Amino acid sequence: MSKKKCFVFDLDNTLIETNRANNDSYREAILTVLGEKVEFKKKRFTRSDLSNFFPNISSSQINEIVKAKDVCYINHISETTLNIQLVKILKFLNDECCEVILLTNSHKSRAKCLCDYYQLSKFFKKQYYKENYGDGDKYQFLTQKGIQLSSVILFENEQEEILKAIQTGINENQIINVKF
Repeated sequence: MSKKKCFVFDLDNTLIETNRANNDSYREAILTVLGEKVEFKKKRFTRSDLSNFFPNISSSQINEIVKAKDVCYINHISETTLNIQLVKILKFLNDECCEVILLTNSHKSRAKCLCDYYQLSKFFKKQYYKENYGDGDKYQFLTQKGIQLSSVILFENEQEEILKAIQTGINENQIINVKF
C-alpha cells in the first residue's frame, strides 16, 4: 500500500452509540431463553458477563442467548445514535478519495445491520469484522492486509483498544479518542 493516509473507524460507541440497543437486546434474549427479567448495572453487557451474572448457566445456554440477542437486535436498532460529526468526516474523506476502513470487534451481521440502517457502507472502501481476525489483534490484522500502521489515522473510543493500537505500532498522535 502507498504512503497515503488510511482512515480507520471503529463502530460501536465510536461511529454509532450502541450500548442501549446492545443491553436491551441481551435483556430480550435472556427473557426468551431463560424466562428471567434482568437489569444490568454495567454500561455495556457482553457475552462474557453472562456467566458472572448467571453462575450456573451452561455454555449451550450462553450460545442460545447470544444467538437470540443477534436475532432481536433489529428490534432495538432505533435505540442507537449516529455520531453526526464522524459521519461528516466520513463524507469528506469519501469525497477526497481516501482509504477509509471500518475495523470493528462487532460480528459481521450486526455491523452490516447498523451500517445499512444508517446507510454508511458506501463510505468504506473495506470493512473488517470480528470474523476476519477472530481473537487476534485487529491492528495486527491491518498489517497482514498490507496497511502500514504509520499511515493509519484511527478513530476509537475504548481505552483498551487504544492501548492495543499503540502497542501494535500506531503512533498515539495518530489516534483520535472519540467521546460520544
